[in-house]
Amino acid sequence: MTPIRLATLSLTRHKFSTVISVCSIAIGIAICGILLRLHHLSESRFSILGKGGDAIVGAKAGGIDILLNSLNAEGEYPDFLPFALYQSLKSGQSVQHSDGVRTTGSSISAISPVVYFGKYENYRVIGTDESFFKYTSGFKDGGWSNTGKNIVVGFAVAKAKKLQLGDVVKIHPWIGDEINEEEEFTISGILEETRSTWDRSIFSNIESAHQILRQNSMHVSGKSIWRENVLHYFLIDLKPNTFLSLKDLVNKRTVGQVILVEREMERLKGLTGAGKKIGFLVMAFVIFLGGLSICAMLITRFEGMVLQLAVLSAIGYTKNEISKSLLWEGGLIGLLGVFVGAFIDLAFFPIIRSLLHEALPSPEIISSSIWDSALIWVIALLATICSVFIPMARIYKQDAHSLLRGM
Repeated sequence: MTPIRLATLSLTRHKFSTVISVCSIAIGIAICGILLRLHHLSESRFSILGKGGDAIVGAKAGGIDILLNSLNAEGEYPDFLPFALYQSLKSGQSVQHSDGVRTTGSSISAISPVVYFGKYENYRVIGTDESFFKYTSGFKDGGWSNTGKNIVVGFAVAKAKKLQLGDVVKIHPWIGDEINEEEEFTISGILEETRSTWDRSIFSNIESAHQILRQNSMHVSGKSIWRENVLHYFLIDLKPNTFLSLKDLVNKRTVGQVILVEREMERLKGLTGAGKKIGFLVMAFVIFLGGLSICAMLITRFEGMVLQLAVLSAIGYTKNEISKSLLWEGGLIGLLGVFVGAFIDLAFFPIIRSLLHEALPSPEIISSSIWDSALIWVIALLATICSVFIPMARIYKQDAHSLLRGM
């Protein structure tokens, strides 16, 4: 009888023990695999921030809030800024302040407007102009329209909703609260993939955005003293070494706050870095414990087979053949555990990911494959195989006939 046949018979003869072993291994593999995949996603949490210039001007709210709401389209509906301030900064005109002082935005080389005014399902609709698209990868199809109710949709939106040029999309006005009325927009362009937040965004012109805000002036009036003539953010490309002068102008003289994107990104990484390191250590510890548990459980299983192995030796099987059958048995248990564990991982990971929601990148931008758990499978298989070596060593030392007489 071949070693693999011996291993198969042993597994089927001890059905309850086999099922318990496979289930224990599978649960350990599933937990460790899910933790590993979550760690990989958390590492890429802020790699999907859209590109948006060197600096951003928003209503006073804190640097990281401005960064995430503008370049990651997350957080609560932001406060407004006056559209007149954007026009003055863009044209380089002097700005008249309430104390009579006039200043200019001479530090700006380029500026792009951003205002949230609608939603298509869970996708934000952004009012902007053609200058914004230098931060993207260009157009896959079609192009930008400065007038009329036309939109450009991000790559992920078009793919998920199977949208094409010329399709009519119904947008709900969104001004903090989503309004039930619908506005029809025609798709004039589809963006190339950027693997960033812009893939999950929809863009229209400022004229359409202000028209929607004007039509819903009742909702806007409680948030803005400038009526519909507002924006949320200005994305700014700076001239060299001019951030401080822009900061003095905006922070001290206006209702806005300017942030340096690179600096806020470093702050964000510093705040999240400690948590990621702790998460990685916990994950590594769980994987290590899982491997040890698998190894200890199978050693106990094989130790309980001493009499069976002695009988096999007594009826003529060589120690080499018995060792091979043990290796096959450990390997088969490991493979069964990997298969079942991968199935559990595949079934439950989407549920866990949906519960974490904004704590992880959108699956439309960064997906997680079951193959990301392959490292755990290898560790589990190695643990099952290693667990065989201790009973194998005992086989070579024991005298089967003496053991049987003692029984």
